[in-house]
Amino acid sequence: MSSPSFHAEMTPEEKASIMADIVSKCEDILKDHPENRCCKYVVEYLGSDEGKSLSNEDCMIFHKCIKTGLENPDSGLGCYAMTPTDYTHFSGFFDKVIRDYHGDATGSKTHVTDWTVDPDTSYDVTKLGQEELSMRVRVGRNLKGFNLPGKMSKSERIRFETKLLPAFDQLKEKYGGKVHSLTPDFMDDGDNPNLISQEEYEE
Repeated sequence: MSSPSFHAEMTPEEKASIMADIVSKCEDILKDHPENRCCKYVVEYLGSDEGKSLSNEDCMIFHKCIKTGLENPDSGLGCYAMTPTDYTHFSGFFDKVIRDYHGDATGSKTHVTDWTVDPDTSYDVTKLGQEELSMRVRVGRNLKGFNLPGKMSKSERIRFETKLLPAFDQLKEKYGGKVHSLTPDFMDDGDNPNLISQEEYEE
C-alpha cells in the first residue's frame, strides 16, 4: 500500500486527513517493526503543535524526509533530511530520532574527536606482513552549498564530485593511489577521467 501524499493545494481538512492516514500507517508498521524510529517519532510529531502547524509546503518536504521509513517497514532509521535546514525546521522530529539513534535521551552527550597521531607511527602495512590493501571510504556528510543526497539532482551530484577532486589530488600526491568514479561523464564538461571500468568494478 502506498503512503498518502501531501500536495500544495491541500485544504486544512485534507491535510489533517492525510496526517491521520500517515499516523495510522506508522502505527500499523510499529506493531511488527517497533525498531522503526521514523514511524515511532512521526506518530508523536504529527500529533504535536509543531507538526500540526506545518504549512502545505512543509508537509511536502517532511513527507520526502520520512518516505523511506513508510516504504521500508523494517528500516531501523527510515528518515533522511533533504537539506541541512531540515534538521532545524523539523527539529521536533529529527532531534528525537537522532537522540534515540545515539542513545542520548537527554541530549547532553558531546562528540569529541582527537586526530592527534604520533609522528613516528608507520602506516606501511607490509611491515605487518600484509599485502597491498585497498580501502574504500564512505563519506556520510555534506559540503556547504549543496543539498543532502536525497534531494541532489544528477547535475548537483556531478558538481559535488568535481568540487572534491582538488582535495583528492592532494591526497594522491601525498599518499599515492587513484580515484575511481561511477559517474559516466561530467555532462557539458566532457568525459570523466576517473571513470572506473566494468572490469575494475567487478574485481
